[in-house]
Amino acid sequence: MNTRTQLMGGLFILALIPTAIWATQAKIQATSNSEDGGISVISKSVLSQSQPDFSWIYVQQDGEMTIGAGHSDDWEQLERQGNPYHADYLWVKTAGAHYVITDPAIVAQIKTAIMPMQQQGEKMQAIGEQLQQKGDAINSQTQQLLLNVATDKEDPKIQTEIDSLSASMDVLDQQMNELGKVHESLSNTAEKQIVSLAQAAIKAGAAIKAP
Repeated sequence: MNTRTQLMGGLFILALIPTAIWATQAKIQATSNSEDGGISVISKSVLSQSQPDFSWIYVQQDGEMTIGAGHSDDWEQLERQGNPYHADYLWVKTAGAHYVITDPAIVAQIKTAIMPMQQQGEKMQAIGEQLQQKGDAINSQTQQLLLNVATDKEDPKIQTEIDSLSASMDVLDQQMNELGKVHESLSNTAEKQIVSLAQAAIKAGAAIKAP
């Protein structure tokens, strides 16, 4: 392989890096974890898939919001007010009314419902970090390849390393796709359970009417 071919191959790989990293971030944006190993994020911008008129957000004792489904302005409002209840709670909006569920037993059930999704999200996070590292390595090697071309130096090892990194990224991306399918299924199951728990709490009078 001559220097020009190496250069074109390196540039092609470099062009693919942003796309690969963006895809990874898109897959794991719903899986960021709290400092205490807490709960994964379903969404901070869209409404519930199973209940389009039902929004909910899980708020931790320290005010951190790590999981939910609702409009961005709902998240912003709760972030501004902090956590006046000084305990983990579930915020709910349905039929235009706002509710807060602080009952420890119900909160515990919610945590149990989302645990499988959280664990799957952690696996995706780990794969995403590996993809990021390999993408950075490809970028570094490609930059070195360009520098070698500019100084009329050739190093076949660089292209070999780029090809190897690219192949390993393909394997990781495949793993990410499979994990993503399972995570989506777990997310849907968890969301249905949370909506059901919230609706039951509201019906039983265990939810506090919020402003």
